[in-house]
Amino acid sequence: MQGQVHLVQLKRLADGGIGLHTRVSMAYPGSRAELMDSPAAFRKLLRRALRTGGFRGRHAVSAMPAEQLRIMSVSYPASAAGNESASIVKLMADRVDGQVSDYVIDYVGIRLSSRDGERLALVAASRLEHVTRYLENLRCAGLQVDFLEIGPLAIKRLIESGPTIKRQNNVVVVNVGETESHLTTVLGRRLLADQAVNFGESVIIRAIAGALNLTQDVARELVLTHGLDPVRKKSPVGDSGFDGGTAATLVEIVKPEFLKLLREIDRAFLFADSESHGGAGKTVFIVGAMALWPGVLSLLSNLAKMPIESLSRSQMPFAEHAESVATLNDQQAAEISTAVGLALRGMLSDE
Repeated sequence: MQGQVHLVQLKRLADGGIGLHTRVSMAYPGSRAELMDSPAAFRKLLRRALRTGGFRGRHAVSAMPAEQLRIMSVSYPASAAGNESASIVKLMADRVDGQVSDYVIDYVGIRLSSRDGERLALVAASRLEHVTRYLENLRCAGLQVDFLEIGPLAIKRLIESGPTIKRQNNVVVVNVGETESHLTTVLGRRLLADQAVNFGESVIIRAIAGALNLTQDVARELVLTHGLDPVRKKSPVGDSGFDGGTAATLVEIVKPEFLKLLREIDRAFLFADSESHGGAGKTVFIVGAMALWPGVLSLLSNLAKMPIESLSRSQMPFAEHAESVATLNDQQAAEISTAVGLALRGMLSDE
């Protein structure tokens, strides 16, 4: 699936609710990495998206591209209280390539109370040249960036504002990409962790292609036609080629890879339990095109022995009566989830 740029603008409604003013999702002309290396193409795409969506104003909140960002958990001495920034920068000097002065570094506290004489922070680092180029491209496209964030913070903001999510739950959001996925762990209003794992659409497609001696294009068509739930009911449309036996074969091929993902999710919950002292409920959401594959949520739920859902429209903070929400389906909601989280900055009463 070709990558896209997602732009969202929210608005405050007369009754105090949040409405969706406009949104645009526009396909990259090539890969995202290629787009980032071509300032002219980047600006052209962004200007076209802004015109298409009818966005108002120039102020924006954006996030650095994931491939230009490293996010890690860093323990630092509790004795550094009041001087956390200097302590974290010093620790990061041994964790980045080259000079630490070549990076933009920011952090958010995960554990502010002392444990074994240490506290914990989630630290993001991006090369200064990448940040400067990205901001300049946005400026040349006509935007004034008020805040440059990381995707996990946007996801955290979306989760805490969603109308159907229990705040006391440990929530893991799995953003499935093409070659890797990111697991963002949230407890209430705390962002606990974000980690990259070796799981993605291409991993699953390659497993099917290799096992059945198919091209990857044919393997992808096979999983989209038959899905990963052998006993699912056929829908009135779109299931004309479905075969339960083929779906069962696909499940056996991909199950080992999905079990690896679930082990990473279990580790994320173990860490969350250690921070919340246990007792919290568990919720897992899947974001990305894979969440829309037929039967994938059923397979994951069966393997995990707990419900696993897509981050759909029902988890968005939009007032349901807002006219602009009427055309938003679950797939589109999942695709724009990070952009919605970015757009929510400054709209929550406690932020």
